[in-house]
Amino acid sequence: MATVQAVVQEGWREILARIFSLDVLDGFQEMATFKVGEAGFIDVPPKEPVTPDPTREDLFSEGDALTGGGTCEFSGGSAIVAGSGTSFLADVSPGEWIKPGPEPHPSLATRSSGDPGTEEDIWGQVLSVDSNIQITLAAVYAGPTHLFAEARPCHKAAEPFFTFRKGLTLADVLFSSGVPAITEITAIVLATEGNLDQLGNNPEFFELGVFDANGVMLLHMTFPLEQKTGAIQLNHVVELVF
Repeated sequence: MATVQAVVQEGWREILARIFSLDVLDGFQEMATFKVGEAGFIDVPPKEPVTPDPTREDLFSEGDALTGGGTCEFSGGSAIVAGSGTSFLADVSPGEWIKPGPEPHPSLATRSSGDPGTEEDIWGQVLSVDSNIQITLAAVYAGPTHLFAEARPCHKAAEPFFTFRKGLTLADVLFSSGVPAITEITAIVLATEGNLDQLGNNPEFFELGVFDANGVMLLHMTFPLEQKTGAIQLNHVVELVF
């Protein structure tokens, strides 16, 4: 059995005790989706999983918002990415990969990774950083157009990491009261799911996160490389002991 590392995110610790005072249906709403991703490693080599960070709000594979902030306009079929209020010269380097971030959650200013279901998966590689408000990609952007009116941040990463997302059903979350109280979460990636990344390769997963219905990451775990193919079903069973 592989060794894993896991943390409960800081933003959720304050409500962890409340989960066990709710009935099963209400408690389930706190655990709505999970993601597995290709990032969360250090390329020593070989690649080794990093220690999970309890302050993170999303998976490493979703990339990180630019430090200088601002919003970006990605136009499908164009190699130009335009920024508004951005500091591209300081924040982005040629060779890195960028993509539109998710829409901000309509009611949560902090802690939420973004409005669930608005994440994007198509990355573009940076050819040149032309100014603080313009980037030229190495090829035309293959994803959908996102205009400034959507107020999306720009995310960057060293590679075009793949993220697989899936909803949790009531049967996937088991609450048991007692001393200790245990919540068991089963996150399954079927053999038919998540088999190709953006570059057409079988994904190499290193991390998993569980999210509530508002996109707040509740826990984050990393593990040794899991190569995903059509012949493999990944079963992740997480126990929260309280």
